Amino acid sequence: MSVINRIRRATALTLRAVEFGYYHVLLSTVDRVSRLPRNTTVPEAMRLYRENIALKAQLDALEAELAQRTKPAPVPMATRASQVFAYFLTRGDEPFQRYFLSASLSTVKRWATRFRSLFRHRNVGGRPPLEAKVVELIVTLKRENPAWGCRRIREELRRMGIRVSEPTVSRILKENGFSPRPGRKLDFERVTSSAKDALWALDYFAVQTAKGVWLQALLIIDVHTRELIDLRVHDGWDVDSVWTIRMFNEACAREKRTPKAVVHDHGAHFMGQFERQMRVLEIANELTPVGLPSMNCYAERAIGSIRRELLRHIRVADAKELQFFLDEYRRYANTERPHQGIDGRTPEERSKDAPLAEVIDLDTVRRRKLQRREYAHGLLRGYALAEDAPSAKAA
Repeated sequence: MSVINRIRRATALTLRAVEFGYYHVLLSTVDRVSRLPRNTTVPEAMRLYRENIALKAQLDALEAELAQRTKPAPVPMATRASQVFAYFLTRGDEPFQRYFLSASLSTVKRWATRFRSLFRHRNVGGRPPLEAKVVELIVTLKRENPAWGCRRIREELRRMGIRVSEPTVSRILKENGFSPRPGRKLDFERVTSSAKDALWALDYFAVQTAKGVWLQALLIIDVHTRELIDLRVHDGWDVDSVWTIRMFNEACAREKRTPKAVVHDHGAHFMGQFERQMRVLEIANELTPVGLPSMNCYAERAIGSIRRELLRHIRVADAKELQFFLDEYRRYANTERPHQGIDGRTPEERSKDAPLAEVIDLDTVRRRKLQRREYAHGLLRGYALAEDAPSAKAA
């Protein structure tokens, strides 16, 4: 084999020398011819021929340089497999491997690692994923029972014969946009966006008179329209469920309507007889979790507005005077006070589904006069723009 290779190399060198001599003679001849006088067409043809030869030589040089820069063709998969197989058979005999393997040892080892990874068992770890039916069941329980937490849902699933850990329930709730903590995010959308009288919120708040006597006041608000159904004062501190039932029934009779559901806290005045009365009236009774007033957020927000806009500016003498101011505030809140939660409309406008007032031009504003409607001896005011009455001279 070595003798044949030597003969081939000698033959190639000889051919290159002959080719070099041929081009040398040819270029010398062209150079001499190009020096002849240029008054004929022969020298011009020889010049073009010489330029053609030079351009071909440059092209050959560029092709050779490009061939060196071009990446080698990828090794076929069969060649890689045979090289890896030979590497495994000759493991430990490095001289033999260097001599017979066409690729370097590092390359063959890399190929071997890739082949092993194709057949290696991948251990993903952890528990198998839950079935879609169980995930749907967890989401349904949370959607229909917003006050339930992870532990409550897990216990409910255990009663159904489904074993799921509490962290798994928490993860599924977070992935589906629910809060895993009990009662932290009450879903009121299904009632606030439904219709009027779908849900009434009830709550009590305390007011101290000028004499230092504490009074209790009952608030009833429609969650959908933000309408204050009733604000009723109890002449004293101790309130029982009987008085709460009587005030609730009077409010329903006065408004000539009843809600589909009520929501309130765990106060004693909302327990016992009040719960039985709700069952008699076929009204759903929703209780907020203990220690979470934010779950009854609509009633708490209304109480905060009453304190901020009215009670901070007055000092009542007794229950009768407090009832007067609360009645005035209820009229003002239902007809004059806009609410951000209902697109800046009043509860009365929301009940009638009335659109917002149209935008008027400056000329109309100049022609109209500001009118004020006062409530609670001028503590609360409503405003409107009305046309000026025609004067006597104009008439």
